[in-house]
Order: sequence, then structure tokens, then C-alpha cells
Amino acid sequence: MGLEARVAALEADQIDQRAVLAAVNALGVNQRDMALTLRDHSRQLDDHTQRLERLGVKTDDTNARVRSLEEGVAEIKDLLVQALDK
Repeated sequence: MGLEARVAALEADQIDQRAVLAAVNALGVNQRDMALTLRDHSRQLDDHTQRLERLGVKTDDTNARVRSLEEGVAEIKDLLVQALDK
């Protein structure tokens, strides 16, 4: 193989290496972007989970208040029935 052929082969090999490095760099950038997006989504999910937990507590409190009101109304109804029966 002549000198010119060897030089051409080396240049072609360098071009291939540059293409591989460019692809690896592009994958690295893509990986970083995906990691940042995943971290963002994880934080949002944590925030939504906390909000849902707070809503669950509020719902329990509301249900307890409604039960209390229903008991009070039932007691008033019983008193009215007793008063009307006299």
C-alpha cells in the first residue's frame, strides 16, 4: 500500500472517530436533558402527592363535620316530634 493510500486511510479513520465522538456527545446531552426532565417530573409528582394527602385530610374533616350536623339535625327532629306529641 502506498503512502497516499495510507494517508487516505488514516484520514478516513479520523473522520470515523470524529463521527463517533460527535454521536457520543449528542447522547450525553440527550441523557442530561432526560435526567433533568425526570428530576422535574419527580418533584412535581411529590408536590401532587402532598397536595392529595392534604385534600384527604380535609375530606376526612369535612365528613366528620357533616356527620356532626346530621346528628344535630336528627336530635332536633326528635325533640320536635316529642314536643308535637305532647
